Order: sequence, then structure tokens, then C-alpha cells
Amino acid sequence: MTGTDDTPVRPSRRTLLSGLAGLGGLAGGGLIGHKVSEERTRAREEELTGLTEPARRSATHKDGLPPALSLPTPAHIHVLALDVIGEDASTVRNNAEHVLQTLGEEIEALHEEGVDARAPGTAAQGLHPASLGITLGLGAELFQRGELQDRLPDHMEPLPDFDTDHLVSEWCDGDLMLHVAAEDPVVVSTAVGHLLFLTRDHARVRWSLPGFQRSTVAAEDPDATPRNLMGQIDGTVNPHPSEAMFDVQVLTTHSEPGREWMDGGTYVVIRRIRMLLDDWFTLEPEEREEAVGRRLPDGAPLGGRHEDDLPDFSARGPDGNPVIAENAHIRLAGPENTLGARMLRRGFSYDLGWDHDGNRQAGLLFTAWQADPRTGFVPVQQALDEGGDALNAYIRHEGSALFAVPANHKARLAPFRDQK
Repeated sequence: MTGTDDTPVRPSRRTLLSGLAGLGGLAGGGLIGHKVSEERTRAREEELTGLTEPARRSATHKDGLPPALSLPTPAHIHVLALDVIGEDASTVRNNAEHVLQTLGEEIEALHEEGVDARAPGTAAQGLHPASLGITLGLGAELFQRGELQDRLPDHMEPLPDFDTDHLVSEWCDGDLMLHVAAEDPVVVSTAVGHLLFLTRDHARVRWSLPGFQRSTVAAEDPDATPRNLMGQIDGTVNPHPSEAMFDVQVLTTHSEPGREWMDGGTYVVIRRIRMLLDDWFTLEPEEREEAVGRRLPDGAPLGGRHEDDLPDFSARGPDGNPVIAENAHIRLAGPENTLGARMLRRGFSYDLGWDHDGNRQAGLLFTAWQADPRTGFVPVQQALDEGGDALNAYIRHEGSALFAVPANHKARLAPFRDQK
């Protein structure tokens, strides 16, 4: 199986304690999970002790990030795009407000009480919350269908067509994003079903994709950067909420009239990237390392010693060739080659098995969170295209979407309620 014959079609925030309590469902019947939660809460309090008041406020502010950006990253995820039901703009606006109000209230309750309490008699009965975190986003199509273009930030302009796109229209875009993550797949599945049931008369699923990472209990080092299905460490050099530049690179600022609802929010690009794994694993390990520009065992850049070492793109080997190839993924995607573009990358694997032609449907559910996609994701993807990224022969970008993620529930509703 090569995959090369594909025909392209274009077309109230949780506290740290409540968010981590569910780890007990995976480790020792609950006691270990609550112990971990207590220790991390104490560590967080110690971290804030001694800070100046402005610094303390800034650090505490990071606890109010969308659940999708919280740490540690849960092992299981399900991302869905919903389309609001309605033929005319007024119906679309009213149904959108209803869905957002319903979901917002229920998500807050799920975060506080857990799925077991909110959906009794379901598969989640007897399960801990498992770090459940649910994030909502708004798509540009919703504003267009609701005739609210004057509320739509310029940051939401459509992503350009990339040379390496193999997009399938039914796996792209959408009015609303529902991003559900937890440490347990049953908790994720039950939460998704519960929320969709509540909104079934006002919205329908456009596309959905479940994903996963290695679990905390399975990892020799739970703090290590996870690997994708290609075997590569995925997510090195990400902006961290504790860094001063996080607010600039990940969170957006909007003060212009009609767009204030997105102030303090973030924008997420979602890409469904199928990996041609049978082809990839015909390569020798050294060839795979050369394509990415990092060593397989520890993720260090070629020529470096540690994962977090800065790549030396000027280094040359005994043969005079660059140690990190000109078309290596990390060279082309690096800020040195993309006008300083930075974004918070969260990647999850997906594996849907094999289709009827024997092609494996597995790869990366890639999410990129940023202050402005035009200066974040777009220049990076363009650089990968124009530079002939060595990974391009082994991946297919088959789904794509862009969503605005407001800072809170009130902000999500503002574009629709201000209209009345």
C-alpha cells in the first residue's frame, strides 16, 4: 500500500484539583488519582508563593485557559464539527445561541460534577471525571450563515489552498467545534453522546475524529513528550503557559468594535493528516531521522544531544552536506524559516483501521492554537510546501478547519445576543 493513488477533492473553567481528580480511575481505584491531584495542587500553590502581585495574577490567569490547553494533556480526545440547523439567517442565529447556551451550561456542570452525575445510567457509571475537559469553538461559516460578517475577525479568513492538500470536503470546516478530552475513552465517548443528545434538535454532526496519546500510567516518564504513529517525538519546543510570550503567541487581542468578544481567546487550526505508515516503515531508521531532522531514541535534533537543544542548521558533516537536511521537517517548520511563526501544537494519533481497499486510515489529529493563524499556522505550512518537506511523501492532509475559541461562555454568546 502506497496511498499515492488517492484522488484529491478540494472543496466555568475547571480548577486544577477537579480536573486531575479523575486520574484515580486509571490508577489504583481512585486513591492514587486523588493523591496526585492533591500533590499537584500543593505544588501549584507553592509555585505562586512569593510572586509579586502582578506576576501572581498573570500566573493565575493561565489557569483560566480553554480546557484544551490545560496540562497535562489527557490521553483521549474526540473533536467534532457541528452544523447549526436553519435555512434563514434568523433561525441560524437563534439556534446557534440555543446550542451555545445549552452546551455552555452543561459543560460547566460536567466539569464540576463529572459525566457519571450528569448522565446517570450510561457507560460512565462508576467512573471518575478522568480530567474531563471540553472546549467550544466558532467557525466562520456560522457567521456567514447568520449574516454576522461584521462580527467576524479578519483572523478568520479562509486558509489558503496548500500545494500538498488532499482535502475531502466532508472532513472540513463546520459551524461549531466540540473538543472533548479525558484520560478515559469511555468518559470521552459518554460526554460526547450526552452533549449531542441535548442539542440534537438544533445542530447536527458534520464530521468527527477521535484521537489518543499514550496514557500516563503506560509511560515510563509521564512528563516525556509523546510520540506519533511514525514513532517520532511530537510536540517539542511548544510555548508554555508560564512563559511571558505565551499570551502574545497563543492568546489574541481584539479591541476593535464588534470583535471584542474574541479578546483573550485563541484560534485553532485542525488538520486531519493521514500517515502512509506502510511506506514510512520501509525506510531505515536513519532515513526516517533524516526526513524529520531528529533522532528517534530521544528526539534530539541531529547533531545535538538533548530533545530541547536548538538545532544547528549551519552544521555540516564530514561529507560537507548539512547535518540537518535542507528539506528536513524541523528546518522548514522552524521559526528561523517562517518569519518567527510560533503556535502551540497539540497532536493526537487516530487509527480507524483499514478501508475496503486495504488502505490504513491512521495518522495525526493535529491542532494548532495561536493568536493569529495568518502569522502562525499559514506561514509554517507554506514553508513546508515550498521547501519540499521530506515528510510530504508519507502524509496526506485530508481534513482542515479553523475555529475561533473565545475566552469564556459570555464571550461565545456575545456575537449573537448583541444582534438583538
